[in-house]
Formats: sequence, structure tokens, C-alpha cells
Amino acid sequence: MPQIKFVKTNSMKSLIPILTMILLFVLTNTGNAQVKDTSKALKEVTVTAKMPLIKHKVDRIIVNVDGMITAAGSNALEVLSKSPGVFVDIDGNIQLNGKGGVLVLIDDKPTYLSAQDLAAYLRSLPAGIIDKIELISNPPARYDASGSAVINIQLKKNKTPGFNGNISIGYNQGAYARSNDALNINYRHKKVNVFSNLSYSRDAGYTTENGRRNYSTGSTTLLNKNYNYFSNGYNLRAGIDYYVSGKTTLGILLTGGIRPRSDQLNYNSDQVSTGQKPDSTALGHTAGDYQWYSSGVNLNLLHRINKKGASITGDLDYVNIHVNGSQYLLTNVYQVDGSLSSANDIMYRLPADINIWSAKTDYNLPLKGNVSLEAGYKSSWVSTDYNNSWFEKAGSNYLPDYGRSDHFMYKENINALYISAAKEWKHWAIKGGLRMENTRMHGQQPGNMVIADSAFKRNYTNFFPSFYFSWKADTSGRHTFTISYTTRIRRPSYQQLNPFLFYNDRYSYTTGNPGLRPQNLYAVELKYDYKSIFGVELAYLKVNNLIQSIVQPVGDVFVTRPDNFGINYSFNIVSWFSADVVKDWHVNAKLIVFHLINKGMADDQIVNNSINSGELEISNELRLSKKWSAELSGLYASSHLQGQTKTDPFLTLNGGIQKMILKEKGTLKLSVNDIFQGMIRRDHITTAEILSQRRVETDTRRIGIAFSYRFGKDTNNRKRNHNTGGAAEEQGRVN
Repeated sequence: MPQIKFVKTNSMKSLIPILTMILLFVLTNTGNAQVKDTSKALKEVTVTAKMPLIKHKVDRIIVNVDGMITAAGSNALEVLSKSPGVFVDIDGNIQLNGKGGVLVLIDDKPTYLSAQDLAAYLRSLPAGIIDKIELISNPPARYDASGSAVINIQLKKNKTPGFNGNISIGYNQGAYARSNDALNINYRHKKVNVFSNLSYSRDAGYTTENGRRNYSTGSTTLLNKNYNYFSNGYNLRAGIDYYVSGKTTLGILLTGGIRPRSDQLNYNSDQVSTGQKPDSTALGHTAGDYQWYSSGVNLNLLHRINKKGASITGDLDYVNIHVNGSQYLLTNVYQVDGSLSSANDIMYRLPADINIWSAKTDYNLPLKGNVSLEAGYKSSWVSTDYNNSWFEKAGSNYLPDYGRSDHFMYKENINALYISAAKEWKHWAIKGGLRMENTRMHGQQPGNMVIADSAFKRNYTNFFPSFYFSWKADTSGRHTFTISYTTRIRRPSYQQLNPFLFYNDRYSYTTGNPGLRPQNLYAVELKYDYKSIFGVELAYLKVNNLIQSIVQPVGDVFVTRPDNFGINYSFNIVSWFSADVVKDWHVNAKLIVFHLINKGMADDQIVNNSINSGELEISNELRLSKKWSAELSGLYASSHLQGQTKTDPFLTLNGGIQKMILKEKGTLKLSVNDIFQGMIRRDHITTAEILSQRRVETDTRRIGIAFSYRFGKDTNNRKRNHNTGGAAEEQGRVN
């Protein structure tokens, strides 16, 4: 069995308060220093106002990542967790304004990764390569219908003539060290533009979990787990744009990534039947080693038909993702007298191969009278092959266990058409769209010596209407009201359909569900906006066939399986504020209050529960002088409800300071995240058969330092997005 060693810096817990005091000392002294040049500080305020940290638009919120001081030395997932309305739980699941199952795009294109793999991928992307993040609560028809909302991460790109770029280096220390480094370069000469993004990420962390499970039979299981992981991420994006004429541009984009990862889990559990003393104790150890490879190619076309803005775009994509992993699991169970009652030595291999092809085109046509039309088409083809093998040790050899092994193959084809139209008047604006998606899928589990062949097929078509209506109460547009209606779908990830039984520990298993159906979401929102300074949103959401992870006790083992839980209703109130409260102090605040109702079946029991919940986010931006600025932000989340699980409230605070250096081409940032280590998760599950509680702590309290530098020409010029193609929604469901 391979042994993986980790070095944990326990002294960091005592070091962070000292570093926080140093940070406060620096803030205090630089705050006094800013009085020396008032006129220059005022001039700087005017410049930075052009690129605010958070910008509110009619249909989305835009986050300027370079303006986020607390992003120093962090990665894309951590930046997302600090964006307004975004909540990232301890498992990496992403929510926007209380909506789960969010579609995450990279440069307008899906990633084709499951929630777990998407979180791992975002951890491998340094914050230094991100330009901005778009938060779209109610996406229009041109976006894939998948996901309850859309988060679009735009990577840095440049079209300035000549050679230019930027470099960023970040170091982040908690219990473990992390680093996030990136290099973005661009060279444009006449009709050719060459660009590249290179990034490296070193990620490591820990999770400690303590839990108690009480069963209706009267027995109790006490669990203590210590999990550690280490990974490296190498990502490359490189491409060429050729400007055929002033109207037409052809491009090719190559992407690749390598992410080796290793982890280990040590746990102990006590089984108690009666009284306080355990009847038996289980000691377990797992060690895993995984390799993740991705490669892709995108061919793209942009043709501007006329000077009025008519255009057509096209994308052809191919993406391959290959995963190869193995895990060793050793469990010994001891009786109360110390004698060994059972021992298991298990190994399983987890190879996977995913191929994705997609083609899409979008057409935009502005007409007279402030009328515009959009139409488009997209087709995608996905093929996945998971061949998971389970082995159990007998003597000195590992022998195959065909009853637990699994070979799962899945093919899917989605064809989509959409059309939308918009019209603007002096005070009124209206936009409507309709998207049609046809899905054909085929899953197969070839048999072996023990398991019989099985297969399933599905073919369904969905229509997704969207409607937006806005009214300006005055000619200047200071008071704007908007009402919208959208429909969305969330398809199961490819791995959620795989019936393979994953061994987490002696008392916890995870499996897929081939019978899982997509969930459908219907949303109505009413918004009020005052000069992009203050806004209020009222929303009603209904989700049919809600996909949730359901925990079912099988003896003393918890089996977690995705299922169509039932119906979810949500009534939301969202209010936000973004303005200078006094000179040189800008505040971004967002309050989300929602009432959730869950109605469905879990473990053959009727579930009908509800909860009032909310989140409060506040970010303070302080302009201390022309070259110095600081940020202090916080998030409070009250109790949340997800399926069977209720999560307790938590509070987290982040702080940072920044200085412009090297003739303002360089930036130096220092940040402290989760200063008081408030990001501790406490979950509760209560059913007729079980009462479960657990406390989970991760490596969230960290201090980071980052340096970035821009080089080359710095002239504004026409820019063109380098999208990764049209295969994003499918990538978002890999594994």
C-alpha cells in the first residue's frame, strides 16, 4: 500500500493573529500617510472608479477580479466564493442567490465537469489569469438551458499591437502551503495575433470530520476522520487569430491541462449498542493516487456583416478528458477485548475516458427602431467510458471482485435551436426568447461473470421560453423596474448515472442512479434598480424532479445516492447597495432572504419541511492614497436546508491591503482569509430511522501574498474574446 506523507504547519494557527495585527498596523500607518498628497489621491479615485470591484448591470453583476485585494495568492474557486450572491459549500458545490446547480462557463463556454471535478479544476486556476466574473441569475435564450443560473469566468486576454502581457505570482499559507502562478502573453502584428495563458497551481489541504449517528435500533456509530490531499495543476491555453479583413476573423485555440493528485484518509469509529462503552472499534486507512488529463481544440469564426452591428459567429470544438486513478483501502475491526474480528484490504482502479464534440453558431441582427434579433444552433455529442475495477486482497494477491466492479458507458446527443427578439422605447424595453433542446441518451453496463448486462435509452424534447420587460420611471433612467420569467433544466452529471459503488470509509458509500431524471426550474423575478446604487429583487422559483443526494442507512452503513427528491419552492428577497458612503470608502452590500419548502420522498419516507434562511455579504473598499488601498469583507449565512440535510449558520471575515509599485505597472497584495476560522460546517439529518450530526473543518484560515506585473504596450485597442468553444455545458457534467 502506498504511503503519502503530509507536513502540517500547526504553528499557523498562532501565527495568523500576529499577522493580522501587523496588517492592522500597516493599515493604520498608511492611513495617516495619505494626507501628504490629497490632490493626487482624488485623481486616483477618478481612475479606479472606471473599474469598480463590483458593477451592476440590468441582466448581470460583473466582478473585477484585479480589484479584489483578498484574492491575493488564491484560486478561481476562492474568488468565486467571495463574489456577491455566490455561496460555495465545503464540498465545492456552487450556488448563486440561493440557486444550486449553477452552470459555470469559462470564456462563455461550459467546462463539462461535475461539481466535484469542477471545484478541483477551479482550484487549479490561479486568480491571476481571471479578468472578470459575470453573475447571471436569469440567463436569456442564447445560453444553454442547463443550470439554474450562469456564472461566466472571463480569462485575461489582450489585443494591443506589439508584445505585451502580465505575470502573477501568489503564495498562500494555512496549515498547508499553496501557490498560484500565471503568465499571460500576447503578440499582435498586422493581421496576426498570437496569445497564450500558462498557469501553475499547487494545492494542499486537510479536512477533519467528527460525527455521530444514532439509529432507530438503539445503536450508535461515532466517527472521526482526518483527510489530507495534495495536487498540482498545469494549464495551457494558446491560440492564433487571423484578421482576414476588417469584418472577418478566424481563430484556433488549443487547451490542455494536467492535474496529478494524491490523498489519504485515516479514520476510527466506535460502534455502541447499549450503554456508553463501544462494542467494537474500526480503524481505517485509505490512500489514493490520481492523474487527470485534458486537451481540446477550438476553431472559431467571427464575421461582422455590416456597420450596424449585424454579425455571425461559429465554433467547432473537440475535448478529451482522461482520468486514471487507484485507491487502496485497509480496515481493521477490533472487539472490546482488543481482538481482531475482521480485516479488509481493498483496491480499486478508476480509469475514465470522455470525448466531447460540439458545433454552434450565433447570429445577431440589429434592425430599425431599436429592434434586434438573435438566433442560433448548437449540437453536442458526448461519449463516456468508466471502467471501475474492484479488487480484494487474498493472501499476497489482489483478486477481482466482479460483484462490485462496474463498466459503465454513456452516449448523449443534444441539439438546440433558439431565437429571441428585443425592442426598446424611450421608457420601455421588452425581450423574449424561445430555446428548444432535444436530448438523446444511451447508457450501458456490460456484464461480467457476476453482473448481467443492462442498458437504458431516453429521448426527450424541452422548450425553454424566456421573457424580460423593463420600465424606466423617469427619462434619465434613475428608477428602473424589470420583470422576467425564465425556465431552465439541470441534467444529471455523467457520473451520477453510474451505478458503481464508491467506498468512502467503512461506514460510508456513494453510488450513482441510472434512473435519474433531469430537474426543471421555473423562475419569476421582479427587480427595482436606482442608478445602479441600490436595488431590490423579489423572486419565486419552483423546481420539479429536484436532484438531491439522499442518505439511506443499510445496516450501520450510510449509502449516499442521487435521486429525484421531489419539488422545491423558494421565495427570495434580494437587496443590494453599492456606493461611496464617504470619501475614499466604497461599500458593496448584499442581503438575501429566502423561504424554502421541500416536498418529496427520501428513503421511502415522505419529507415535507421548510426553513427561513438568509445571507449577508459586505465588502468595504478603502482608498488610502494614490498607491495604497485596502479591503475588508465578510459573509454571514444562516441555517440552510438541502434535501434531508440542515446546515448551521456560520460567519467568515477576510481582509487585505494592496500597493501599486513599479510605476503602477506592478501590484503587491497581502490578504488574510477566514480570519477567525468561522467556515466550519455543522450538518444534521433527522429521519424516522436515523439521527445524524457531523462537524467538518477545512483549511480555510490562510494568509496570502501576491505580486503581479504588466509589461509591454498598454494602449487600448479592439479586443476579441478567446472562447474555449461551444462545449461548455457538456464539460460541466463530466464525472
